[in-house]
Amino acid sequence: MDARTLEKIKKCLRLASSGNPNEAATAMRQAKKLMEKHGLTVEDVGISDIDSETVATGSGKTPPRYIAMLANAVTSAFGSECVHKAWWNTAGDRLQGRFEFFGVDGAGEVSAYAFLVLLRRLKRDRNAYLATLNKRLKRATRVRRGDLYAEAWIYTVAQQIDSHQRTEPETTLIEAYKKRRFGNGLSTMRGRDNTKGMSQHDSDAQTRGFRDGKKVGFYKGVNGSEQVAIESGGQS
Repeated sequence: MDARTLEKIKKCLRLASSGNPNEAATAMRQAKKLMEKHGLTVEDVGISDIDSETVATGSGKTPPRYIAMLANAVTSAFGSECVHKAWWNTAGDRLQGRFEFFGVDGAGEVSAYAFLVLLRRLKRDRNAYLATLNKRLKRATRVRRGDLYAEAWIYTVAQQIDSHQRTEPETTLIEAYKKRRFGNGLSTMRGRDNTKGMSQHDSDAQTRGFRDGKKVGFYKGVNGSEQVAIESGGQS
């Protein structure tokens, strides 16, 4: 199905909702004729507005909980959805996780971009925090504090985000895409919780995460434009 013909069908379907009865009827007949010729349904045409983008998480088969939290924050911002998958990286000889973000009219692409930029900034800040810890600490303690820091950081950034309220047609398209793309094979994934065993000695990790998260500005495009800017603030 070439893009030019698909765009013709979409244009006819838009005209089919015209206030002019004759114009609307003519446009609908033309749309049906084109769809029949190419073996398409209205749902097929609608699903073509869904875009998807896959990005690596930098973690293994099951990502830590803070990475799942970050993905959820991004999908909330743009009204997109994501699915986590693990694939075998032959170069590294190990399983590697990745998210597929998908949504209507560019939401998948911009979600993937926002996720990557935020994840890069978060990992930089998390590593900077870990560098301040006593090097004699056990690895499990360092991981726990690093993840507590990251979760607090994400929680703070997420407070700035205005959730995208999807319309009913958008939700219908996304559900149709999910069914066609994944069938009934989807299950709920829970991120790996490395924060178990938290004590009062770990509370500084959260305090630092909340503080550093306030330094990150998250700005979405206005007037329906799918773009995002992530800036550093001076707040401490």
